[in-house]
Amino acid sequence: MFFQKALGVVAASASLVSACAPELYKRSGHHPNHMVKRQNLPNDIKDSRGWTFELSEEWNVLNPDWGYCFNGTQQSPIAIDSRWGLSTKHQPKLNYPERLLGRYNNWDFGPQWIVDYAANSENATLTFEEEDGEKEEVIFQSWHTHSPAEHSIDGWYPRAELHLVHYDKQGVPRAVVGFLIERHSHASSSAFFDQMPAFKSINFRDDVTLPNVTCNLNHALEAVNGYRDFYTYKGSLTTPPCKQGLRWYIAKDVIYISDRQMQELLDVSTFSARPVQRVWQHAVNE
Repeated sequence: MFFQKALGVVAASASLVSACAPELYKRSGHHPNHMVKRQNLPNDIKDSRGWTFELSEEWNVLNPDWGYCFNGTQQSPIAIDSRWGLSTKHQPKLNYPERLLGRYNNWDFGPQWIVDYAANSENATLTFEEEDGEKEEVIFQSWHTHSPAEHSIDGWYPRAELHLVHYDKQGVPRAVVGFLIERHSHASSSAFFDQMPAFKSINFRDDVTLPNVTCNLNHALEAVNGYRDFYTYKGSLTTPPCKQGLRWYIAKDVIYISDRQMQELLDVSTFSARPVQRVWQHAVNE
């Protein structure tokens, strides 16, 4: 089967993730500069990531390989205007097993969970149709959060955003399924986050990775009406090297969580929102 053959390629790419998608893996033994400033620690702690969200407008200056961050034509995130309407194309077919095993940690900016391919008998996949009419199937690799949300709708920025990242058979980031997250006084805690170990077990101040953590991605889909209503566009990674060519999905419905759960999420998160980028060749909902 295609994905069983591709599995080795994707797994092998994990060691190269820092080169193609640095947002997806925690860096052992280092803390980003913004944490150094916040904790007033001696400034001899080196930031091997080489960038911060606070200085996103300078990413292309920091590394010549990050030129897309400034001159790209399909950069993410974007400011969504509900007057554009919802997408009727590129319907995502999400085939997520009810039980996946993976590793749980903090990517220095918030919770992150990475699937352990060797520990699972089947893969979580996303199938979608591109403009040429060809259907493409990609493999789920990890999820992580951003705080505050990176995408906005009609100028509204929720307090957090969840990204489910999918890779193609070459081990390259290809699609992101996004969810906006906000608190509500009458909301209960999220079943998606309730299934995970307590947020405090993976604080950004600690270098901790919890193995063999079970995750059911379907809980996120259930919270947004099965992901039936969505916006979609051609975009990029929201961190260096800002690689383009990703199919982005943002659910219209919001994952609402309790005040307590939102506070606990933010307590283990740090600022991680790239400013919205001007819509250019994004082909929104097209």
